[in-house]
Amino acid sequence: MARCLLKARGVPSTFWGEAVSTAVFILNRSPTKALKNKTPYEAWHGEKPAVHFMRTFGCIAHVKVTRPHAAKLDDHSMKMVFLGYEPGSKGYRVYDPVSSRLHVSRDVVFDETKG
Repeated sequence: MARCLLKARGVPSTFWGEAVSTAVFILNRSPTKALKNKTPYEAWHGEKPAVHFMRTFGCIAHVKVTRPHAAKLDDHSMKMVFLGYEPGSKGYRVYDPVSSRLHVSRDVVFDETKG
């Protein structure tokens, strides 16, 4: 599944760890026959998982720029690549190809048609 996530959007194989982590996140929220069509998350927590926040791996993410003293005409967002979900928070893991850094943010607008 991780290989399919990488290849479907043309994400470099250097992000295999992010792809594996995202694949596990998705599989834990997918029904399985072993648990009689329950999800592993549901079996563990006793409630159905929320999936409304899930996005397409490798899609374009516009992350809000929050810096002090920004000029009025400066960009209000940066174009990044969505790579997964931050464990233990409601943040998304996004990669900035310009600075080659991974960021975690909740203020993200996704363009799932491009990637």
